[in-house]
Amino acid sequence: MKVVIWLFVLSLFISSQSLAQVSVGEKAPDFTLTSLENEQIALSDLDGKVVYIFFFGANCPHCRDNGPITETEIYLNFKNEKNFIALGIDTWNTSAATVTNFKNVTGITYSLLLNGENVLVDYYGNASSYDRSVVINASGDITYKGTSYVNNDFEAVNQNIEEELALATSNEDIITELPSSISLGQNYPNPFNPSTSISYALNEPSEVTVTIYNMLGVKITTLENGFRSAGEHTVTFDASSLSSGIYIYRLTAGTTTLTKRMTLLK
Repeated sequence: MKVVIWLFVLSLFISSQSLAQVSVGEKAPDFTLTSLENEQIALSDLDGKVVYIFFFGANCPHCRDNGPITETEIYLNFKNEKNFIALGIDTWNTSAATVTNFKNVTGITYSLLLNGENVLVDYYGNASSYDRSVVINASGDITYKGTSYVNNDFEAVNQNIEEELALATSNEDIITELPSSISLGQNYPNPFNPSTSISYALNEPSEVTVTIYNMLGVKITTLENGFRSAGEHTVTFDASSLSSGIYIYRLTAGTTTLTKRMTLLK
């Protein structure tokens, strides 16, 4: 009876271990580990970067053979990319001296982290899937999870990193170009006859209206009315049917209202 109970408990443990893993497309489990340089490195601090992880065992013979591949065939290809970082994680929980020896033998120059067996279990559901590559994108999602030794899939890893770096750079450019606030530009030309352009900028998607009034506050027309994306926008006002004078144009975006004057001169 005791043997049966023990086997049952063991099967539950193995089952729970196999479930404790993540797949491509899922959020990468966070971790905080100490590097050989005695720095605390947390995955959550690397948001916005494409992260390459080499899971290794410091005394593992094939890890020692394949470590140089991660350096020359992966890391050196991307080391100058500002949105890229590579990390090696020792999953055998060996000493700092042993990991230092591993670093010297393999020639790896990127950061190596200590005592990462639990991290490997979080990612793979076991402590034996070392000599593997994992790629995490700038949003913190797993985009590549190796199923064999790194010498067998480094080309696929490179392709995945290239794709994710391109996306990270593209997204960074979009974010950089977004306005910092809602603004309404002066119409151009001004004075005008008979048409003029009105520009405005949104720092986030908003419901927008652009309305024209005369100096008595009577609405002449609505040029824009609807949901607009963040960024720069331009609308044209044609005043062919109106008489010369000063007119008011008003932008309402969310809870913000901005107003300027323009002059029609015929």
